[in-house]
Amino acid sequence: SNSGPNTNGCQFFITCAKCDWLDNKHVVFGRVLGDGLLVVGKIENVVTGPNNRPKLVCTIAECGEM
Repeated sequence: SNSGPNTNGCQFFITCAKCDWLDNKHVVFGRVLGDGLLVVGKIENVVTGPNNRPKLVCTIAECGEM
């Protein structure tokens, strides 16, 4: 993502359901490996509040480099 000069970053989404409305609009790549799928399941089950925002902060850290 980019919000102006010197702000380049990255943004990615892991989906747990089919997202037909994204077809032909975004590049899709990658897959979750090994125990990572268990982590995705735990994140998917975090309770949400208003505006469907998670009530618990979920941070992915020390996940490797590309």
